[in-house]
This record gives sequence, structure tokens and C-alpha cells, in this order.
Amino acid sequence: MVLKDMKSILEAADKGSYGVGAFNVNNMEQLQAITDAAYEENSPVIIQVSRNALAYADKGLLSNMVHYM
Repeated sequence: MVLKDMKSILEAADKGSYGVGAFNVNNMEQLQAITDAAYEENSPVIIQVSRNALAYADKGLLSNMVHYM
């Protein structure tokens, strides 16, 4: 998975006339399923983490999960 900034993702979507799904994740299994599907479809996705999820999880752990994928 390649990490990109949101601006470049949305500019490419606008230019290509397609949408980009944004998904909230709360655990590794959700993140794995979303990134696997995006990879299979060769499609970008936006990974989101809610404030409530951050209240229950370590910020470093969530960041590391995304970078690991």
C-alpha cells in the first residue's frame, strides 16, 4: 500500500471522474479487509479513525497499523 496525501488522491479522483471510498477503522481486521479489497480492485481508499476510537486505542498503535499495511 502506498500512502499519499488526501489532496493528491482527491485531485486524481476529480480529474478521473471517480469517487474514493472513506472507511473508519477500529481494529487491524477492518484495516486488513479494506486494504485487501482496495489492492484487488486497484483503487485508492481513505482510511479514517474517529475521535472515539482514539479515546480507546493508542495513537501510535493505530498509526503503525496503517503504515504497516
